[in-house]
Amino acid sequence: MPDTQPNFTVSFKELAVSAIKRQTRGNVILVLNSENEKTYKSFSEVNKDDFSEAECTALELCFMGSPKKVIVLKKEENIAELTKKLDKYDNYILCYPEMDEEETVAVKNYLKLQREKNNYSIGMAANTDGLDAEYMINFVSASDISISSGTKTKKITPKDYLPRIAGALAGLSQSRSLTYFELNEVVDVDIADDLDKVVKNGGLTIIHQDGSFKLGRAVNSLVTLTDGVTEAFQKIRIVNIMDMIANDIITTFRTNYVGKYVNNYANKKRFIGAVNTYLKDLASNGLLDEENDNLVYLSYEKIKSFIEAKGVSTENMSYEEIIAYNTGSSILLDGVCSPTDCMEDLNLGFYLFQALESEE
Repeated sequence: MPDTQPNFTVSFKELAVSAIKRQTRGNVILVLNSENEKTYKSFSEVNKDDFSEAECTALELCFMGSPKKVIVLKKEENIAELTKKLDKYDNYILCYPEMDEEETVAVKNYLKLQREKNNYSIGMAANTDGLDAEYMINFVSASDISISSGTKTKKITPKDYLPRIAGALAGLSQSRSLTYFELNEVVDVDIADDLDKVVKNGGLTIIHQDGSFKLGRAVNSLVTLTDGVTEAFQKIRIVNIMDMIANDIITTFRTNYVGKYVNNYANKKRFIGAVNTYLKDLASNGLLDEENDNLVYLSYEKIKSFIEAKGVSTENMSYEEIIAYNTGSSILLDGVCSPTDCMEDLNLGFYLFQALESEE
């Protein structure tokens, strides 16, 4: 007899991804020391009398990035009380500027558990060592940041600047990454002495290039790579695409399939067809590489193991018999997909005073 609720697992190795209906992250949860727990769709909805000057600045910075929604939650003395509130939400960017070291560890552990439950949310921290997770972004700044605010300039801490990055990520077009995202409000900030070292250590930082302040290479805090977890998982864009795909397939499966279709071979093929149509749409919109395979299929190895776990010999079974075997309530799939990155590195060499050979 089954001993758990229906289980939905989408595992991401670099060569195994499944998906269904596109969604966008869009939402920021902003934790402030305010009693006004509300949801806002634009900064114009914010009553400035409800917040301190610093909190208004945080909200204003967040909305500069055009997120879909900003959900304001009150800071709690006990981090467990805050995470209890977070249980009501999913697929958000958590921005808690005043988070201390102990709370950061608690939030990281909480988000890890949530992602295991198919809640693909991410968190942000500033100048924090040891995060080492693809779902945690570490903003690194060597100094406070001077920003323009109305007709005056104010200086804020790196932690207080986190809402700006959270909002930018939430409102980011799917056609680009955060790399070189322009920060027009930044007036001055000390640039890190070794920008490459910041990236190598899993830090997202501000650079100054071509006359303006921008975000550097858009990496998350992951630095420890293992089998199946490659450099691709260090890119914020790649992880966002994988999170979106995982969330899409699970949400659609729960909403449109669970309990509504007999799990026979024909319906499995219909489900796979829906997934592959979605993957093709992602590829045509530039989120997956059209030149590579992007598809899911019934897993011969998983189904074979399923059969053998029941004590049934597969020695004399054909490939077709195994693939079409009755797998109870489980749909056992494998897949491949290739998320796209954005242009970030250029290697161009000129050969002076030489004629190129004609290509015929």
